[in-house]
Amino acid sequence: MKQSNFYILFFLMLCAEVFTSCLSNDDETQWSKFNGVYVTVSGDKLHGYELYTDFGAILVPTTESLNQMPWLKEVQRAIISFNLVEDSESITQLEAGKTYDIILNSTDGMNQQIPTFTVKIDTLSEEYQRNGQDSIALRNKKIHSIEKSPGTFYVKNGYMNIIPTFDYDPYRPVFFLLYYNGEKDVDIIDNKLSLNLYFNNSIQSPSSSISSFISLEMPMELYYKFQDKGLNDNDSIDVYLNAETVTGSEQIHSKMALKDFMIP
Repeated sequence: MKQSNFYILFFLMLCAEVFTSCLSNDDETQWSKFNGVYVTVSGDKLHGYELYTDFGAILVPTTESLNQMPWLKEVQRAIISFNLVEDSESITQLEAGKTYDIILNSTDGMNQQIPTFTVKIDTLSEEYQRNGQDSIALRNKKIHSIEKSPGTFYVKNGYMNIIPTFDYDPYRPVFFLLYYNGEKDVDIIDNKLSLNLYFNNSIQSPSSSISSFISLEMPMELYYKFQDKGLNDNDSIDVYLNAETVTGSEQIHSKMALKDFMIP
C-alpha cells in the first residue's frame, strides 16, 4: 500500500490559499482569468497531460506553460490558475464535458498541490488480517470536526474530497486514509457505500488545530463490485463517510455516479 505524507507547514500555506485567496476578488488574485480551479492530473511525458476539473471540464495545458510548473507533473491533485489560449479568450464560462487548451499561470500564488492520500484498506483483506490487525483501532485518533456544508463533501475523478479540522504539529507528518469492511460496508443491493476516515498526527500533545481541504483516493475494487452487479457508469451510489471526532461519531453523505470512482 502506498501513502502520501504531507507536513502541516504545507497545510498552513494551502489553507491560506484555498479559503481566502481562491475566492477573493482582489486585483492581486485576478492575474488569471480562471483562478482556484481544482483538478486531477492525468497523463505522462510521452502522451502529454490533461487536467480534469471537479466540475467536469478537461484542460490541456500548453507544453511551455506546463514546463514552468514541473511539480504539477508529479502530483495527483492540485489547485491551478490559468488563461485560455488566444483563440478561446472570449469564453467566460467553462462547461462540463468540453475540452479547453489553456496557458497555466505559474506566477500566481494560487497554484498548489492538494494533500492527497492514497491508502485504502479493506479490513477483511488477507493483508490486513495478517499484518494490520488492531492497527486502526489502536492508532486512529479523533479529529475535531468535519465540514458538513453543502458541496464540501463530494467524490469526483476517483477522489473523495473533504475538509476536516484536526490537531497538528508543524514538524510532524499527518496521515489520513480510508478503511472499510468489504462485506457490511458495501451494499450492492441498495447502491450504498460506507467508508471510514482514519487519522493519525504522530504526536501526543498537539498545540494547535487547523482545517484543510484534502483528497483521498477511492477504492477501485469497489467500482468493479458495483459494475459486476450490473450498474452503468452513470448510475448513482450513496456514499457515506464516518469520522470519529472529539464530540462523537459523525457521518456525512454524498450521492455520486459510479464513474466518479474512476481516476482519469
